[in-house]
Amino acid sequence: MVIVNRKSGEKECFSTAYTLADLEYDSYDIVDELKQLTVKNYSETLLDRDNPNPPLLYVFGKVINNTQVYIKLKIKGDNNKYVLCVSFHYAENLMNFPYV
Repeated sequence: MVIVNRKSGEKECFSTAYTLADLEYDSYDIVDELKQLTVKNYSETLLDRDNPNPPLLYVFGKVINNTQVYIKLKIKGDNNKYVLCVSFHYAENLMNFPYV
């Protein structure tokens, strides 16, 4: 299962909702894109500043329909791990890929 969050204050054209509508994607399409990610799509690892015990956030980028998409993931759960898709939107800034 993929959960996609939208934060208030996002610029609309860089929001998950806008990107999904523009790409005509649903959660199944996101799952398909996540399954195709490789180390070449990896951009950086961040700390979740919204959490007192911050988990790691894994940032990936992927070109979809000739536009770079910013994908931020978090691994959740103690015994049963699952991936939480925190962001899936058009990249607002140029992304770096250290393993390309």
